[in-house]
Amino acid sequence: MPVNRAHQRYLELLLHRTGSERYPSHAFLERIEESITDRETAEVYADVLLSAAERQRYPSLRMIDRAQQVVARMAIADTVEELVSGREAQADDGDDEDRS
Repeated sequence: MPVNRAHQRYLELLLHRTGSERYPSHAFLERIEESITDRETAEVYADVLLSAAERQRYPSLRMIDRAQQVVARMAIADTVEELVSGREAQADDGDDEDRS
């Protein structure tokens, strides 16, 4: 979730403009990337990039690279989250055994 309403509005503006342009501004794309604070926004951004690429016969390789970076970061975040959840579950199991 964006940090506050102004942040959300800012991201919505950039994402809308980016999604509606045939050739999105790389300055806008950089601003979006710098402002992503949550998974939902990252997913929306990846969708905008991939949708723009799908509309073009010869999509920008820079745009494809940007999408790949966002998708890879989400995959890394998922892996880290699974590892943390697994460790927390192990710690909880260990605490239960200590109480027995």
